[in-house]
Amino acid sequence: MLALAFSALKGQAMMNSINRIATLMAFAILCLLPLAMTGDCRAYPERQMNVNVSGPVRVFPESSVVVDDESLDEALKIYSPFVLDCWETGCRPCDLIDPKINQMAEDFKGRIIFGKLCIDYNPITTSKYGVSRTPTLLVFNNGSLVYKHVGNYPQEDLEHIILTVLHMR
Repeated sequence: MLALAFSALKGQAMMNSINRIATLMAFAILCLLPLAMTGDCRAYPERQMNVNVSGPVRVFPESSVVVDDESLDEALKIYSPFVLDCWETGCRPCDLIDPKINQMAEDFKGRIIFGKLCIDYNPITTSKYGVSRTPTLLVFNNGSLVYKHVGNYPQEDLEHIILTVLHMR
């Protein structure tokens, strides 16, 4: 009988150990699940921020970045200066300015970051910055809006406006 009681006690201790391991595994999975759902962060190294204790980090992506209501504030913390092209579906002037934005992103790589935001799906940003017509360029420096430009103009004029308001000319 004593052997039977000892065997039952040993089995219960083993079950407690298994339950503890299962609980830890479930906790680990729940903690890591949000990271797994957002995708492999190494797939977008240009979207990662390097930490530098000695001062602010200047991150310059390879091309223009696509932002939305949820990611704009973080982009403004990371990228400066930042020019945001606010566009909408079916807007002919938006279609015409798009290659100019892409070209300027390439021309000013390492100096100015360009972003794109579709106002059709981002009402918070549209309202916050008073974007009512497209295309609208929002020019930010150190996270603050310094200029809002509405309309499609020749690339040289757009460059002049952007460089002037950012005091880079």
